[in-house]
Amino acid sequence: MNINHLLFLAFFMVLSQSFSQKTKAELIFKDGTLMKGLGEPTNVNNIRFRKERKAKKEFYSFEEVDTLKVYYDFNPTIFVIVKIKDKTVPKVLEVAHSGKNVTYFRDIEQGYSAPTRTPTGGGGFFMSGGGAYNTTYSYLRKTDEKEAVYLGSSNWMTKNFKKGASDFFSDCPLLVKKIQNRDFRKKDLKEIILFYNTECDL
Repeated sequence: MNINHLLFLAFFMVLSQSFSQKTKAELIFKDGTLMKGLGEPTNVNNIRFRKERKAKKEFYSFEEVDTLKVYYDFNPTIFVIVKIKDKTVPKVLEVAHSGKNVTYFRDIEQGYSAPTRTPTGGGGFFMSGGGAYNTTYSYLRKTDEKEAVYLGSSNWMTKNFKKGASDFFSDCPLLVKKIQNRDFRKKDLKEIILFYNTECDL
């Protein structure tokens, strides 16, 4: 990794840390207590929090916090801890949509990948790839279920979406037919969820 890549990563980390220290947030504890301040979730299922900008940084666990609301803009982004099917460790996820039949959770992973060097026939190297990336991992949980099901990611190498979605929504034949006929594809996940919550008579 050359010096430009190192400088970019350092800048990205500083910017991310600075942003987290200035983001309005609310903690709702399991006993109903509300605490307001600044913070956001960390990558280890904890919450980095300050009661005010110059206050000492504190960490809270989702074992004691029921809901975290982070105000990146006017509407809060809501984070909760969710049990995942076939996984022993629960995961902190964003509540992207909640309806009468299913709740859609997601985890957005952002970062930077360095370019790769491929040898050329003339003894040199060809640079390829690299740059910022943004991958969304999607999870769905039906209202009467305790565990969410992983339904793949926005990465093109994700699992077979058509099969996974057809299995998950098998209790709504009309929706399954639309998925099988490719009327609904992976990019239409929000529309699929809306259809299931409004059109499927369960």
